[in-house]
Amino acid sequence: MADKDENYAFPWGFHIGDLHKGDDSIPLYTVTDDGGFCLLYDNASEAKADKLLESLCLELLSTMPHESLKVDLFDFGRKKFYNLSPLQYIQLYKTAFNPKMMSALFEELEETIISRHKELLCCNRPTINEHNQKSKLKKMYHLVLMNLENFPTEEFDLRRIKNFVESAAQAGVYVIAFGNQEIEKSENQTTQTILEHFKKIRVTEGEFAITKEIFEFVELLEDHTFKSLDLDKGSLMQKTLTNADIESLINPENIKLEENTKVK
Repeated sequence: MADKDENYAFPWGFHIGDLHKGDDSIPLYTVTDDGGFCLLYDNASEAKADKLLESLCLELLSTMPHESLKVDLFDFGRKKFYNLSPLQYIQLYKTAFNPKMMSALFEELEETIISRHKELLCCNRPTINEHNQKSKLKKMYHLVLMNLENFPTEEFDLRRIKNFVESAAQAGVYVIAFGNQEIEKSENQTTQTILEHFKKIRVTEGEFAITKEIFEFVELLEDHTFKSLDLDKGSLMQKTLTNADIESLINPENIKLEENTKVK
């Protein structure tokens, strides 16, 4: 069980993979201070991108104190993250897969951001990270995954999306937007607002383009090989469930992952 008095700090970086040279490896992180990033892939690289996102989420959920982080997903169509699905039962993972659900979840996150800015953040506590270091009343962080192929919907106007992305990180809400690289051609202004706000990681033919915007020490790539994050997701999921101390409610060995089906 995680210590209830443990420091509720969101990590300084997103672990996106490792640099390898011979038998040595160095974890590669991109900083979280700017609130997130966009992961853009071609058709050949979607599965690899999905593995990175799912591994990243599960690593955070399994290492941060229990109930300090929740993952929220906006995505239509085929379910991507089977290993995250069991965590819905302990309210650490929430999905919105139709316009009505997306609207409700967005409003919920929007209200969280607005209320935290109004009621908690000030000159001495400009972010929820700093609030959580000084207050006994810890606030949960949110990691929001957005599939840009179907988010934002027409119900979200430009002003709301702009306010959301500009104020989310200070309020403890981090965003990873993802989608096919073709989305960059979209004429939707709200989609472009998200794309313009966050730094981008592109994956083409299975190869990740690691730029200085993503990783400061790009010179290491000259003699190191980058391998994107692909962890033992089943093990991380069970560790998260164990941290939740729900043995009496759910036996991790009996949890069955969902089949590759369409969302109804």
